[in-house]
Amino acid sequence: MVIYIEYLFLDNMAVNLLVLYLAIVTLKETLSWKRIFLSAVIGTGFAFGLPFVGHFVFFYKCAAALVMNAVFRNKSVRAYLLRLAVFVAYSFFLGGIVGGLFHLRTDGVSGALVYDNRIVSTTLLGAVILFFVVRKLYLVRSEKKKKANFYRVCLTAGGFSGEFTAYYDSGNKLYDTDGKPVAVVGKTAAERIFLTHTPQFYMIEVKTVGGKSNLKAFKTDEFVIYLPNGVNKIENITAAVSEQSFKGFEILLHHDMFDGNEVES
Repeated sequence: MVIYIEYLFLDNMAVNLLVLYLAIVTLKETLSWKRIFLSAVIGTGFAFGLPFVGHFVFFYKCAAALVMNAVFRNKSVRAYLLRLAVFVAYSFFLGGIVGGLFHLRTDGVSGALVYDNRIVSTTLLGAVILFFVVRKLYLVRSEKKKKANFYRVCLTAGGFSGEFTAYYDSGNKLYDTDGKPVAVVGKTAAERIFLTHTPQFYMIEVKTVGGKSNLKAFKTDEFVIYLPNGVNKIENITAAVSEQSFKGFEILLHHDMFDGNEVES
């Protein structure tokens, strides 16, 4: 059997780049093509040593996966292990598909294309593992993000003072005419405020993907955000009134409301 080195290199590089890219995108990590390329080169280098490892192929491949994922900037051991798990799952699944293509053969009698039964089971098992790993990671990330971005806040305006559930949104970049950040109050929360307080409204322009629109807004006396290590008290914050209620929270916070200089223990 003749093995063309350039084909081996290109095939391994292509598969490694694809698997690494899928793992990074699945975990929504920052893409670094330099690190992805470096990791792919390392994986390809390990591939050239496969014919010489004998019965230790499994451990050799495990070592390759560990080294390839160590190239990236890992915020923690847990982050590293999560990427490693996704990387292995994608590798196993795609390996089954690639193996299936290589085992595709022609039946000498009928001329029909048939599969080796072993590769069918491998592909299906890889698909099942991939599904459960990605699903578990999605649920863990969703739950973690939900807990990290929800806060208890106290809004005071005129004769009203009450607590709400607020959501921190890094994409909220709405400012008032004074250049101060604007919180967005959901319809249900606004109705609760207006039962005891009738503010002086003014209009504020909001830019969305659908174009520009205007929302009613009013000034608050004090806005208190309860943080894990203290509270963040901000005065004279503008609150825009949404025409709809939010699902799971009542107020949408601005990313500038978390200035560390305003935190009081």
